[in-house]
Amino acid sequence: MDAKEKAVKLVRGDPTESYARLPDYFYILEQTYPGSVLKIKRNEGDTFLYAFVALEACIRGWKYCRPIVVVDGATLKCSYGGTMVTASTLDPGGHILPLAYAIVDSENDASWTWFFEQFKEAYGVRQNMCFMSDRNESISKGTANVYPESEHYACIWHLSVNVLKNFNRNTEDLKILFFSLAKAYTKQQFETIMGRIDQIDTRIRPYLFDIGYSK
Repeated sequence: MDAKEKAVKLVRGDPTESYARLPDYFYILEQTYPGSVLKIKRNEGDTFLYAFVALEACIRGWKYCRPIVVVDGATLKCSYGGTMVTASTLDPGGHILPLAYAIVDSENDASWTWFFEQFKEAYGVRQNMCFMSDRNESISKGTANVYPESEHYACIWHLSVNVLKNFNRNTEDLKILFFSLAKAYTKQQFETIMGRIDQIDTRIRPYLFDIGYSK
């Protein structure tokens, strides 16, 4: 493990020095991309807590995209740990447009609320704006606090993973039925597909409805 850490430091540099140079890095970003929203939050001991980045080019591109924001978090595997949280959307060509990212301590209520506060400063509010994520409660609380006027939807991929895992039914038939159910356009079509899911496991219907899955 010591050899691996030494090798990583040789390639990437010392993490302590990297965090100490964050203000310098943000200054360069401000000079290079004026109009960007860049924030560093320190804790009471004046040490690093959060960092937020929304580049000016992405902010300009947002107005040409549908008002759908997909947010997620990923654990950082490094000496200091932490979590990277991101927001993205699709551009008119169907390509992913990164909107913002932040480094936080973990996916908790405080960090997600702080992230959405900075996001709102950068991107404001648009008509019919909505958010999409997994079922992380801190994300739901953050959007409700900062964007009370916007809808928040569950990602069908994350939801499908939960269904397959919770009911131990990792079958291709159920996967196909679930995604067909999620894309059903009529009540009749929805009920037909749900009936076929009932034949696989009758517990899935109440599970989906209990978490707010509606027709």
